[in-house]
Amino acid sequence: MSRVEYHPTFAAQYEAQCRNDATLELAGEVTALLTALEEFGHEIEGEQPEDASHPVVISHYRMFALRRTPPTVYTPYADAPPVIRIPYVWFADSATGDEVAVVMLMDDKRKLGNQWYPKTVAAIEGRMIPDWQRTHPTHKARRRA
Repeated sequence: MSRVEYHPTFAAQYEAQCRNDATLELAGEVTALLTALEEFGHEIEGEQPEDASHPVVISHYRMFALRRTPPTVYTPYADAPPVIRIPYVWFADSATGDEVAVVMLMDDKRKLGNQWYPKTVAAIEGRMIPDWQRTHPTHKARRRA
């Protein structure tokens, strides 16, 4: 079992999605991805099309993105838009010695394609990681090796 926590940005997005009848099915798929991250941690990360999580290679940190599409073992029917990406960053918790995945946000990258990543990574690295570390002083974002 991996320890997973949720940035307030993601928590608000997810809560809104769960309350909206029009996005309830999508919320179920997001829930399946979050459950997989909690249950399997790093094991769901890879670079194959069927892997539920891929590395965000332009990040300076150990950042990955859960992927709703293309279909994965956790989202087998997600073969149509939206193209949801859910970036998360691995942190070290000095108080417990745990590794913690912090889910940052979710967004549809359909309009921008892979150009979605630079803007999103800049926001996560420039604002969201520092904010998280300020409010969680024992957490330190893990840099890429």
